[in-house]
Amino acid sequence: MKIAISSLLMGAGILAACATAPTPVGRSYVAAQVAVANAEKMPVYTHGNQELTVARQRLEASRLASLDGKSELAEMLAIESILSSDLAIAKTALGKTSAVNSEMQNQNKAMQQEMLRNRKVSP
Repeated sequence: MKIAISSLLMGAGILAACATAPTPVGRSYVAAQVAVANAEKMPVYTHGNQELTVARQRLEASRLASLDGKSELAEMLAIESILSSDLAIAKTALGKTSAVNSEMQNQNKAMQQEMLRNRKVSP
């Protein structure tokens, strides 16, 4: 009877341990999750899509390394994820700025042409 109860309790303990898989909770990992989430809110698909993909891959690799007990590797991968997320955001901002700059240059040229045309028409 005692053996059956102890076996039952041991089995329940094993099931409980399996049900709650450990998750990485390092500061860098959490910061990387936030960085990736912030990059995903931006329209990075035009300019920073590749960097966002790398950030997601590094975040997942960091999680797996942490679960394997490789904390230094997990930390390094989390930092790489943060940097890739930041690069995706920066490339997106640069793309937007370049587009605005280009539009302003086009408008400036149009205004200059209009001014030249008005000079030729006026007496």
